[in-house]
Amino acid sequence: MTRFGGQSSARLAAPPAACFQVVCDTPRTPEWHQAIAGVEVLETDGGGRTSLVRARIDALIARVQVDLRLTYEQERSLHMRRESGDLRDLTVIWTFEDLGEQGTLACFQIDFDPGRALSLLARGPVVARLEALLAEQPPEGLRRALEVPCG
Repeated sequence: MTRFGGQSSARLAAPPAACFQVVCDTPRTPEWHQAIAGVEVLETDGGGRTSLVRARIDALIARVQVDLRLTYEQERSLHMRRESGDLRDLTVIWTFEDLGEQGTLACFQIDFDPGRALSLLARGPVVARLEALLAEQPPEGLRRALEVPCG
């Protein structure tokens, strides 16, 4: 099967805790992540954080729905892994490195297997656009979300 993915990063002026907080606020993800059309929280953990989410993803070639299991390393990383849905496999990892006075290095990595049918649709220039949307845009979207005051 064809696998897709990539990684990107951005140096952000905010501290790691602020970056982590925005990324972990899963219901608001569609506000800053261009590929996420909608999010439904299915489960939360004992601390009230999302542990299972249903995401609707606009992947250019199709709209897909996938349930993701979330695990956290406080203020350092967030891991998401496909439990069920339209994609055969999906793994997302966010990490946040404290750069002191220089802010935070936010790193995003995605790896996915869309399955046979969707793989046939993702050819040529569509692949580059798809990987840019899914792998390169999230850190810049996070930057914009951090620049907008909450409330």
